[in-house]
Amino acid sequence: MNYLLDGVPVLEIVLENPFVPKRFPVEGAVLAVFDTGYEGFALVPENVFRELRLHEMELHVRELILPDGSIARSSGTFGKVKILEPGISCDGFIETTKNVDEIVLGIDFAKGLKVILDYCLKRFEVRQC
Repeated sequence: MNYLLDGVPVLEIVLENPFVPKRFPVEGAVLAVFDTGYEGFALVPENVFRELRLHEMELHVRELILPDGSIARSSGTFGKVKILEPGISCDGFIETTKNVDEIVLGIDFAKGLKVILDYCLKRFEVRQC
């Protein structure tokens, strides 16, 4: 399910490591913020990254430019994000860096999706193209 939470677009998702049978959360779903200011696919807290055992895969290091102009180094690998409703599954680069406390989905996640963000009607919708 996707909706606006206090004006912030959020999606109920599940994260998966496609190489080992790990998912987060183990049951149910977790909220992720959709942020068009983030150019990547998915940014997750370090504990989530470890729970998925993504830290055991071959990692790639990237530099992220933060809103204040500073640079943070992230490490990541490929994984899967599933939106439970409407049943969309996307593969992409899942990364982590220090001091991240929420799951963020960015522009790379939205590629191949139709995203409708209508603040007038208080509607946020994500569908496959």
